[in-house]
Amino acid sequence: MEGSAFVIRQSASSTYLITNSHVVGNSSSVSLKWSDGSQDSATVIANSGASTPQADLALLEVRGVRGRALALKGIAPSVGADIVAIGAPQGLEFSLTRGVVSSLRDNGQILQIDAPINPGNSGGPILDKSGCVVGMATFKLDNSEGLNFAVSSTLIDAYLSRSIGSSGPSAPPSGSPAPSPSPFSSPTSPGQAGPARSQINGPNCWFQESPGSQQLVGSRCQIAGRSVSQGRIEVQLINANGLKRVIYLRPDKGAEVYVGGQRFDGNWQEDQDGDLRVQIEPEVFAFRSPT
Repeated sequence: MEGSAFVIRQSASSTYLITNSHVVGNSSSVSLKWSDGSQDSATVIANSGASTPQADLALLEVRGVRGRALALKGIAPSVGADIVAIGAPQGLEFSLTRGVVSSLRDNGQILQIDAPINPGNSGGPILDKSGCVVGMATFKLDNSEGLNFAVSSTLIDAYLSRSIGSSGPSAPPSGSPAPSPSPFSSPTSPGQAGPARSQINGPNCWFQESPGSQQLVGSRCQIAGRSVSQGRIEVQLINANGLKRVIYLRPDKGAEVYVGGQRFDGNWQEDQDGDLRVQIEPEVFAFRSPT
């Protein structure tokens, strides 16, 4: 069966995509086609089985970092809000249609939309005007016009937390203690901090010396991949030990940090030195913005 999917999380070595369970069926792997025409094989690492529309979810993993993760909206959209749907209706890849949120169903878990949805749209993102995902196209009512439905972003987020927290991409080897990825850990031990912040060629990133502390330890990091889309800044920050963080800084000063297959939400600001400081209560880290 043909359908759509979109990148939802990234780690240092993998890319995770969300789609509908009915798109992958009973398959353990599927073929993906990217917008540049390249193709990958993706492993189905979680499948809810589609017993209900709310359970019509599946999680895919591709080795390597591909594409760009889309941000999930943390609250339900308003009825009447403008949205766009992206997918492959009838095999017409990367098509975009417009509409509005017509209603919120099942306590906001299902969005009713009037943006045209056709076979091939299933699993595609529904975006609001800020570019955030408010839902995922899932089904339409037969013999009707403009009665189309999407699984909400809050339901998707809860599913990701359950999937990744159990047998998902963050699961440790059998018998090993579960890792606790954090955006705040310093890549150097206490006493091995980089040179003072004011020195030339000094550190370009700073991490908490201990959880909850406002004392930051300087270090050298690779800061790459800066891009700006719809006012949102995307930066990749890689420690000397190879730990990678994918950071999204939104125009509303909200921040999302992906590390070890997990998502952390907080806020950001630019300090007096022009560095970017990310706060995820009660912890913080900072880095020098790439030019």
